[in-house]
Amino acid sequence: MATVLSDLATTIGTALSSLPPPDQIQDAERMQVLGAISRLQEALEPPAMAVQRMGLSKTRDEQYYHISVIRIAQGMGIFDAFAESGGAEMTVQELYSKTKGDETLLKRMPSDPPERVMRVLCAHRVYEATAAGTYRPLPLAMALATGSMPENFMKHMHTAMQVSAKLFEYFENRGYRSPEDAYDGPFQFAYGTSEHYFDWLKKHPEPQHAFNVTMTATEQDGADYWFDVYPVKETLTSPDPDRVLVVDIGGGVGHTLTALKRRFPDLSGKLILEDLPQVIDDIKEPLSDNISAIKYDMFEPQPVRGAKVYYMRRVLHDWPDKQALMALSRIREAMAEDSVLIIHDYTFPDGHDGPDVLPFAAIVDFQLMELMSSHERTQQQWVALLEKAGFSEVNIYKGKSSAHPSALFEATL
Repeated sequence: MATVLSDLATTIGTALSSLPPPDQIQDAERMQVLGAISRLQEALEPPAMAVQRMGLSKTRDEQYYHISVIRIAQGMGIFDAFAESGGAEMTVQELYSKTKGDETLLKRMPSDPPERVMRVLCAHRVYEATAAGTYRPLPLAMALATGSMPENFMKHMHTAMQVSAKLFEYFENRGYRSPEDAYDGPFQFAYGTSEHYFDWLKKHPEPQHAFNVTMTATEQDGADYWFDVYPVKETLTSPDPDRVLVVDIGGGVGHTLTALKRRFPDLSGKLILEDLPQVIDDIKEPLSDNISAIKYDMFEPQPVRGAKVYYMRRVLHDWPDKQALMALSRIREAMAEDSVLIIHDYTFPDGHDGPDVLPFAAIVDFQLMELMSSHERTQQQWVALLEKAGFSEVNIYKGKSSAHPSALFEATL
């Protein structure tokens, strides 16, 4: 398999080097190749990756229509109808009987080709029209049924899309200045609220659950764990058996601590998971032995004093410097002389936004600005933030992920 894909990549690379300029390519040939590219992409991408591409498309108008139509289809129950049928083909009349809304929204006229919702879904290879008014679900359609990660990812992106639609108006009104306050930014402008995005989610259970599922999936996306690059055995030692070894602040549903315990089963100290109440309440499976969960807001005094390691993964990138410094001050107050703070987060290259920044990473940075008035930081910006927060020594360990490069920052008092 690897040889086939390597040969294919080589062939494509060779062809690219000899392509004529776009204005010299005949439309028929262009469409033939673009069609082949679409089929190749469909064959290579698992459903979760295809959904991510739709949600974070480089082309904003495509993104809006992808998400809007999929969100409508979710609301109508189209994906669930096919899932309940076991993936069997259905006519538009059968589908109409199992979903909300009217037949016109599914198909304009019984004798016409697929229109509106089903037409868009077919055009983007979510479904396939096998005959007039008959549809077969493709793998992506089955992946979008209720309860799946792709289903929740699309709901999360639909929430963010409302902010995207207001961005121009926001910046026009603000003189094109970057937001610096998590409580006064594009999200608040678009939704007409003074609440932070996380506080707004508390009052909206469906977007809250969609956010939780999406964030949990990102913690399991193959990115490196902190203990893959950090000397855990040398650091996580203490003569006091009752001392807390690790406090995972904003640790979601506990995947990182569970993975740490699995990797180092002989760790005898306590492991503490901290996150907001609505996240802790969303934990579905029992935590591993020695892991305790605490409902905690990182802007309040830290309840666990003198732990060996205070750890934050992909937490502070959600906050601009103003609020990040407040959170860091709470950690400093709780640290002992030999405590260590570890920040493990996405990190842009210093000095430029060149080819090392992949499109996905750049789009995520933009979404941080939309929802939280925050941004991804460069290595220099992370070090400067920690020094401003009063930490005296910062050591840096580079992560291994290439899709969205990260770094680990070890800070001491």
